[in-house]
Amino acid sequence: MMDYLPEHGRGVGGTRTLAFGVLAILLTVVPASARQSEPATEIQSYRWPGWSFTPSLAVGAIYDSNVALSNARADLGETQGDSFFNIVPGGQLEFIGKYTDFGLNYRGFVRRYLEVDGLNGFDQRASMNVRRVMSRRLTVALRDSFSDTPTTDEVELNGVPFRRTGSRSNSIMATADYRFTKFTTLSTRYDQTWVSFDRPDIFLTGGWIHGIRSELSQRVSERVAVGGEYGFRTASLNEGAREFTFQDAGGIIRLVLGPNTSASAAGGFATLHDRNQDVTRTGPFVRLGLTHHVEAATLGASFERQYVPSFGFGGASNSQEIRGYVLMPLRQGLYTQGSAAWRRMMPFEGESLQLDTVWIRSTVGYAAARWARIEVLYTYTLQDSIVTGGEVDRHRVGVQFVISQPMRIR
Repeated sequence: MMDYLPEHGRGVGGTRTLAFGVLAILLTVVPASARQSEPATEIQSYRWPGWSFTPSLAVGAIYDSNVALSNARADLGETQGDSFFNIVPGGQLEFIGKYTDFGLNYRGFVRRYLEVDGLNGFDQRASMNVRRVMSRRLTVALRDSFSDTPTTDEVELNGVPFRRTGSRSNSIMATADYRFTKFTTLSTRYDQTWVSFDRPDIFLTGGWIHGIRSELSQRVSERVAVGGEYGFRTASLNEGAREFTFQDAGGIIRLVLGPNTSASAAGGFATLHDRNQDVTRTGPFVRLGLTHHVEAATLGASFERQYVPSFGFGGASNSQEIRGYVLMPLRQGLYTQGSAAWRRMMPFEGESLQLDTVWIRSTVGYAAARWARIEVLYTYTLQDSIVTGGEVDRHRVGVQFVISQPMRIR
């Protein structure tokens, strides 16, 4: 039996240079973890004890400035644009218990273009989350995410050039946090990522990445925690034609800068081993993060520099990334959320091209009723391969009407 639940909140859910990327991060308003171009890829959780189900349906119209995902035509000086209708059916099954949380989320995206009907299609995204408090000391969690997208700019895959080709990816993350004492914690995480492309070419290589990372931290005061970390990853790309091993080790510090502000910094040395060519590279890695809460708003920023396996150009790259996000309810049912990221990928292979990429995503919405809301969506993606004609950018702007209503399962 299902009963409708009362609502407990209304929150939901180019650049040619680095300077513009940083400016976009500061000025735009989807948290950094939402790495897909649809501003709302998961249904809002109402955190209702017990089992609940939330069906949803979104209907909207969106203008796409670059349907071919190519550089501007020389004869026109601009890219081909078109508008499309977007229908998004979805649902979320959720269980909130004393020691266990479970969530299963699905969304399908039906697109119908007005002029270029050859681009009509259906793609989908699904995720599953489980979190279990095993004891006072041990907590474990598992997350699995699947996406089937029509273009490579829809998801932020390492080193992938923008192409009008479908991609499928699946990511699994399992974590375990164990508290030895009140002040000492060991955190371990295992990741697995799989990627496949509909039309692979010389610049697109699917494959597998497996990784494990452990961090041992000690809280030395109310505001400071220090520790060390070690990570190991192995990548098998292009049907095993390219195989790599990554290792990094270093220290980490976490700071409470104020009642609403926290920061973290990690750094150390990284090693990359190309098993096919028997080549080893070493260098530093750096990660910085900052989070600030202002009343009901959350703001965050991060920077990373590290060696990463690349699904584009069939190899490994030196990656630098800056990311920022804002999640903020406004007033009287209004809310806004958004993120921006800039990434530079520098492949180690001499003939490969450097890629500078920008993603900007934002949503402004109004909850007209507890079960209905209207949203204005904007997405901007840009990629520059630092060669003539190698710049591809895409604007998508539109409006959608969303209905969803949680129901209790008895």
